[in-house]
Amino acid sequence: MAYSASQRHSYIREHPLRWALQAVSVGALAGMGVGFFLGAHSPLDFAMNALVGTIFSSVMWAGFDILHSPFESYKSGWSPERVGLMSILWMLLLYGVLLLVAVGLIRLLTGLNLLGNRSALVFTVLVGLAVSGFIATKETISAHVATERRLVQAEARASFLSLQAQIQPHTLFNALNTIAALIPEDPRRAEEATERLSALLRRILGALEQPVWSLQEEFALLEHLLRLEALRFGERLNYQLILEPAMAEQQIQPLLLLPLVENSLKHGFRPKVEACHLTVRAEGGYIRIEDDGVGRAEGAPDGVGLRTVRERLEASGGSLHWLPAEEGCALEVRLS
Repeated sequence: MAYSASQRHSYIREHPLRWALQAVSVGALAGMGVGFFLGAHSPLDFAMNALVGTIFSSVMWAGFDILHSPFESYKSGWSPERVGLMSILWMLLLYGVLLLVAVGLIRLLTGLNLLGNRSALVFTVLVGLAVSGFIATKETISAHVATERRLVQAEARASFLSLQAQIQPHTLFNALNTIAALIPEDPRRAEEATERLSALLRRILGALEQPVWSLQEEFALLEHLLRLEALRFGERLNYQLILEPAMAEQQIQPLLLLPLVENSLKHGFRPKVEACHLTVRAEGGYIRIEDDGVGRAEGAPDGVGLRTVRERLEASGGSLHWLPAEEGCALEVRLS
């Protein structure tokens, strides 16, 4: 996958100070290293070599960043091999032009003619190759990592779309069963359950329209779900939602915790005859979902909901882990 003109980011524009420090460091080290290899030993020689290397690094890095290959966007009908070949030819041409620009700038600033003798010419070529090699390697690795992350995020997004198609019917069917069971026994509670269902579905619909929302909004959604479940199961279900104020406005992917809570209700609580306690705790930078239900068989595979949450978390740098529990199950969510 390649960058298009609109997708490609400029490292220099986004991180000017970091780029300047790296350009000076790489250039100085390359200049002094090549100079030492060619026989430079005095402090003045090292200082001059470091200056020359810094100029090379700044010119070449800026040139490669600004004048990146126009063939990075795949041409219609072009094979990847052809794109790669044209990009290499462009990079060689760009390297030659930037090398001449750097030599001219060095002549202007220091008076050195790096093309004037054989030793200086060798120094010029080696420093240019060292600097451009570092830059090309860094840019290639960065592009590869960025591409991999976009692919992971795309896969997680696809999983989320699949989850969207499952959540509403699943939640709706459970809620309708609750209301149907309450109507002949307690019409007032059936009416309350209907209102809870309406509020829950409104929040779910709102969540599906947003790329992120606050942890406080996610907890409000969980509150509607658990109150609806409590109307059905009465005193058998006890729950706590604990949200540390410092984490209330932290941005997360919508509906991230909902499948985890539903998983505890379905697999941990419903098969258990006795009362069950569920806790969702967000504090100290992590979120834990704990229940004292029937527990989980060791080595049991994750279901669709858990796998989707895990993929969504990993795509954004987070993680999902099972924790040891004396009774029931415990999950820990790390957001980053």
